[in-house]
Amino acid sequence: MFRQLNIHKRLTFVLWGTAVLAFVVAGVGLLLYQSYTREHRARQIMEPYAQLVAVGTDAAVAFADPVRAQEILDTLRANPQILEADIFLDDGRLLANFNRVSDARPQPLAEQPDGLYLGADATQLLQTLPKGGRLRISMNLEQLSEQTHQVMWLFGAAMLVLLAATLAQMAVLRRTIARPIASLTEATERVRAGADYTHRIPVSGDDELARLGQSFNAMLDGIQQREDDLRRLAAFQRTILTNAAYGIISVAPDGTVTSFNPAAERLLGYAADEVAGKHMPALWHDPQEVAQHAQYLSSELGETITSGFEVFAARPRRGLTEEREWRFTRKDGTRFSASLSVTALRDAGGRITGFVGLVYDLTERKQVEAEIHKLNQELEQRVAERTAQLTEANKELEAFAYSVSHDLRSPLRHIDGFLGLLREQFPVALDAQSERYMDTISKAVKRMGELIDDLLSFSRMGRQEMTKAPVDLGALVKEVIHEFEPEAEHRAIDWHIGELPVVFGDGAMLRVVLANLISNALKFTQTRQQTIIEIGCLPVQSGHENQTVVFVRDNGVGFDMRYANKLFGVFERLHSLKEFEGTGIGLANVHRVVSRNGGTTWAEGKVDGGATFFFSLPREKPTAAAQIIPSKPTESPSCSDCEGLVAHVGSEKRCPLHPLQ
Repeated sequence: MFRQLNIHKRLTFVLWGTAVLAFVVAGVGLLLYQSYTREHRARQIMEPYAQLVAVGTDAAVAFADPVRAQEILDTLRANPQILEADIFLDDGRLLANFNRVSDARPQPLAEQPDGLYLGADATQLLQTLPKGGRLRISMNLEQLSEQTHQVMWLFGAAMLVLLAATLAQMAVLRRTIARPIASLTEATERVRAGADYTHRIPVSGDDELARLGQSFNAMLDGIQQREDDLRRLAAFQRTILTNAAYGIISVAPDGTVTSFNPAAERLLGYAADEVAGKHMPALWHDPQEVAQHAQYLSSELGETITSGFEVFAARPRRGLTEEREWRFTRKDGTRFSASLSVTALRDAGGRITGFVGLVYDLTERKQVEAEIHKLNQELEQRVAERTAQLTEANKELEAFAYSVSHDLRSPLRHIDGFLGLLREQFPVALDAQSERYMDTISKAVKRMGELIDDLLSFSRMGRQEMTKAPVDLGALVKEVIHEFEPEAEHRAIDWHIGELPVVFGDGAMLRVVLANLISNALKFTQTRQQTIIEIGCLPVQSGHENQTVVFVRDNGVGFDMRYANKLFGVFERLHSLKEFEGTGIGLANVHRVVSRNGGTTWAEGKVDGGATFFFSLPREKPTAAAQIIPSKPTESPSCSDCEGLVAHVGSEKRCPLHPLQ
């Protein structure tokens, strides 16, 4: 019954019960106290009088002087509560007597020991005197009763104060505890009954109930926020399920269908209501295909997988992916191929709460794959035909190259030969102008021959079969520099040869690259009194992590970066023939060779500020059995072979190929 009361009634019951209990306990305790202390209080009043009489009557008792004894007893009249006082000698005779009642005869002394004897209305004290004899004093108890009445009045007043305090406490508790708790209870019921998370309870103060109310309001804020988030998430999920191109099917842990999105309805021909609560594999899967996959899974997982829903759930249960192609059967009996991906749904504790499958129709992809296969076959046929045509064209180009090499060189040799005969037969007859004409013809013939040679070289670089092997770029650079000794003779050249790596490529072709770049550096620094040529390898840089980047830098005439894209084109020149000789084929050859070796080329320069040419090669690690193959079997040049190829460093002269000697 008590538990069925509301909090206000419970508090009222507890407060009133506590007050009544306190009243009863205090009253009973006070009465017991008065009862148990009555003799003690009477003794406290009477013993001083008895002591006074005993001291004053020592001589009167010793000499049996009734007059003196009576004078002492008469002093007790000052206390109106003293009713009677008697002094008896040892032989029992009455020595003196005092009595409030006139003409009252004194009672004989009873044979009782010394002590205090309480009666209903009076108390009697018997005491033996020091000089013999006994004293008897009787006292009225009205004084003690009056004290008890005063205490009871005080107790009653205290009870009234307690009652008022209880009522005040009830009012305070109702306002500070009962009412907030009732408000909190009402809000809780309102939220529970109507899911109204917008309701808030009023909060004032900073006590525990106020903090509870604040926490309750904050909890409602959090619940409302989560409820809004859940609504948005649910709407988002419904939108995805409704508009997804994939069929999405969710099932319970036993394989019973729990949701079926519109894409799945379109794909399989079933309505969501038709499949809800049905067992999945039996609806649209081929039992024979399921049984075959069960055997495969049993072999893969090392345990028996039964044919049925477990075929789709076995791998997801173990945290593995389950995605493969299946043949599905629609409601109308038609069959199609689809990709099915199954994922396990788990709660916060990791327990599986269901599975979700994504079904994607592969019909269009199959058709596209068939088309691609057909196109690939046609493309392969075309490539084969085109390859045959290119092979034939290459043969024709080779024949043309031979024709150029043979047929065009022959007229040039004739021209050059007849020019020589003319000079021999008419050494004096030719005037200065005729000599100039003949020199011009001779130079043109020589340039034509150089162009033919460079074109043939450029053509061979594109058709030459490559033989890749480890190539020591450091040794190759030394060999190429050694070949340019005649050109470098009588020139002050400061060579800076850095540490160069071993690369993987065609040694003969890489020799062509270095020869062209070093030749360019020597040619375009002819106008410098002190030539500086630096050859090195860049450290690994962003964008070239898997490449080795080699550079050749000079302090020559440089070039305008606006024309940098023309440098590696055939017959592209940035300087006239009067300034620098050349055919415009060398850098084109560099670009072709580097490209065939899997790298790239680029350049940086500044007019009259030198130029730097870069080429990159893929980083490839040679096998353990591979050996570094030199570009050609040459010996390292000795210092005596380097005459005319001097690097000037400060005031010293050092061989560029043996800098440590």
